Amino acid sequence: MDVMHDDVLGLVLERVDSHVSLVRAAAVCRRWRRAIADAAFLRRYRSLNAPAVAGEFHNSWCLNEAPVLVPFSPSMLDARHFSLDFLPGGAASWTVSDSRGSLLLLHRAKFSEKVVCEPLTRRYSRIPPLVDFDGSYFWGSYLIDGEADEARGISMTNFRVLCMFDRHVALYSVGSSWSKKNIDHIVPSFGHCCLVGHGGGCSYFVHGRALIILDGSTGDISSSELPPLVENWDSHARNNHDFFITSGQDGKLRIFTVFDGTMKVFARLEGGEWALEKRVLLSEATRGLPGYKPSFFSEPQYVFRVGTGYVILSPYIAEPWIFSINLETMEAAPAVVSIPSRVYGCELPWPPTLHACLDG
Repeated sequence: MDVMHDDVLGLVLERVDSHVSLVRAAAVCRRWRRAIADAAFLRRYRSLNAPAVAGEFHNSWCLNEAPVLVPFSPSMLDARHFSLDFLPGGAASWTVSDSRGSLLLLHRAKFSEKVVCEPLTRRYSRIPPLVDFDGSYFWGSYLIDGEADEARGISMTNFRVLCMFDRHVALYSVGSSWSKKNIDHIVPSFGHCCLVGHGGGCSYFVHGRALIILDGSTGDISSSELPPLVENWDSHARNNHDFFITSGQDGKLRIFTVFDGTMKVFARLEGGEWALEKRVLLSEATRGLPGYKPSFFSEPQYVFRVGTGYVILSPYIAEPWIFSINLETMEAAPAVVSIPSRVYGCELPWPPTLHACLDG
């Protein structure tokens, strides 16, 4: 290591495969710490390595219970470090609305109060209330990236909050105020849209045959036409079949449908069109699982939870029987659902905080 040139050292450190390991590498010696703290190195590392996801926050089923983090690696991360007890009025009074990067957007008092916080650093910022807006139907709130260089990403100093209403959106930026933009040229009324999933940093809604896309990086809203997901597609028969959007394990978008006991997975091609990628008959895929009964598939299936690369389902019957389908292999496995269907991923803050002295 003594004869290794600094440029070569940087190439080695860029290949450290996790954010947590990178912080540990910075503790080896002052030379490594200086190399890792360099802004150019952090930009290169960010472009080569996926963000480190600490786990998923979920809101409690019970009233007066705080949102909690379920860490992806309990042996490496202590969920107690992500407690929200520093929020005003206590964590139990808040509900998570959205997440992006290492930040959470939370609300209370029927959405009238909002805060953005970074759980690991225990910082929060109150969002000013909306004023001078008409009383149109409120649809939801989302975290949007702010202006930042590639080395930093979204942070407490540059985030934006977007609120959706029937025919317009309101956007708040740190250090500024709310601004309004009409969207009725894209969708007649957001109040008639249905949220169908998240993936690739975007949120997706459906309105008839139109797929409405909210870009979480820019806050822009666009639309495209859905493919014919089922035979004899009827855009008004949404209750007769289910379709959702999620990211696959390769990071690419997938649409999956559950219709007439068959699950189909559509992948998005380079040109933007959707193509059927896989299909599976659920009664065959689940045969052999504990508690299996053929009668479970005489009724539509309820989509219990959608995650990255998987979906958890249950028959629309009183007798609970829950199973998961891996969207890559289309294999079924028993599942237990103990948390709500909507979860909010939380990354470790970037860039990492290196407390030790960089001199010498």
